[in-house]
Amino acid sequence: MAQPTDKDADFKTAAQAYVSLVEQRARSPCLYPARDRPRLTFHGEPVILLDDIITGLDISEKTIRRYRDAGKIKVYESIEGNIKFVLQCDLDEFLEKCFISSSHPDYRTVKCRTNSGGNAKTTTTKS
Repeated sequence: MAQPTDKDADFKTAAQAYVSLVEQRARSPCLYPARDRPRLTFHGEPVILLDDIITGLDISEKTIRRYRDAGKIKVYESIEGNIKFVLQCDLDEFLEKCFISSSHPDYRTVKCRTNSGGNAKTTTTKS
């Protein structure tokens, strides 16, 4: 039986590293975007898959449905319901309407949250 050489060990190490990298990319696709991923457009606007928005904003699909039902964001859905996306312009509009930068001069007065158990709004900062 032949003794393993340094070349064999290097190949095995490289193969194991490659398999680990492929597994990591499969578990966390947003951390390792595919370079060859096609840029999709609809009526000339870039398309963003709903899964990417859910991952990027760290929210659930149920939250997106609530935003959609409230008219805050427009979501396109295939007839079968298995593909959902948002146009870049609609996402930009949603972010402008529903988010505020912490560097905005009105940040402390505008940022509100609802009290649990009611609909009253209170500021999150102390006066």
